[in-house]
Amino acid sequence: MSASNIKRWRGSLAAGLVASLSSHVAFAAPPGEAAGRVVTDAIDRTLLALKDDQISETEADTILELIDVEGVARFSLGRHWRGLSDPEQAEFVEAFRFFARTQLRDQLTQFSGAKIDTVRSIERKPGDMIIITKVTGLGDTEYLVSWRMTAADGWKIADIEILGIWFAIEQRAQFAAILDRNGGDIRSLIQELRPLT
Repeated sequence: MSASNIKRWRGSLAAGLVASLSSHVAFAAPPGEAAGRVVTDAIDRTLLALKDDQISETEADTILELIDVEGVARFSLGRHWRGLSDPEQAEFVEAFRFFARTQLRDQLTQFSGAKIDTVRSIERKPGDMIIITKVTGLGDTEYLVSWRMTAADGWKIADIEILGIWFAIEQRAQFAAILDRNGGDIRSLIQELRPLT
């Protein structure tokens, strides 16, 4: 995957995430209430950070606390995860966290002012929910954003879908392409993530 493709992909990922985090949301009653509170918390933390129109590393980390960064990082590697040693897994998770933190800091200020309303919540199974929201206020476009929420260790954001793309799934395909091209060398992927962020 070329650098330009990764940049376009990461921009779309960040756009989907920050649009979903950039305004207040009105949530329906249970079963989506608990998961909805996590999203509301993420929004509140984001709006507080944006009061000075910039996101510090510390502020970005407070938002990342509500995202299952380790789980998404693990999922994104697919079959390659199991072949890594413990130190390699830890190194990749930290690189992924760096990537996510940098995207929040770089992109959040561009997406403040959106209006988001809940359309519905869907319980896939206990501890696994989809919350569907409608985003308006970003130009003339109106679109749906779906949040995948999981509760393995309290409710956290596990994935976001926008314009028909689930980003953790897309990310997994992109990472697999890099690793396949480089013989499964995890350091090649880490090097792709860090310089581009």
